[in-house]
Amino acid sequence: MIATLLVLLALLAGCGGDTSGAAVEFDETLQRSVTELARAGGSRPLKELAPGDWTSVHILLGPASGARIERELGQPTEIDGDGTHGGDYVQDGNLLVFRRDDEIVRMVSLGQVAALGEGRYDADVVLTAREGAITMTEPADR
Repeated sequence: MIATLLVLLALLAGCGGDTSGAAVEFDETLQRSVTELARAGGSRPLKELAPGDWTSVHILLGPASGARIERELGQPTEIDGDGTHGGDYVQDGNLLVFRRDDEIVRMVSLGQVAALGEGRYDADVVLTAREGAITMTEPADR
């Protein structure tokens, strides 16, 4: 009886949530890098500024409700951590959702920095700054 109950609890724990995500974290180093790029100009691959095992990034501009974020990402997502309140992203800046295939591996808040364009980009996206504005450019051969 006890063994059956433990197996049932283990199954329920494994199936309990169908939301995906990682806690939102404020990345001061990435924020400084993006701000410096906008100020100085030039180009840098996002992968250099935000290394890691990710294959795409979805960039949103806050504030954004949890429902809007889920719609943009196309999947249920728990929004919790830095810059969030009650399941919403409450910062006025960019929220970067890094994915490895369809799995969310990292969510980063840039705080009040809203320099990046909204949209979904592959890992080879390049940030190009001109006159204080940053454009997101993917390779032309795609």
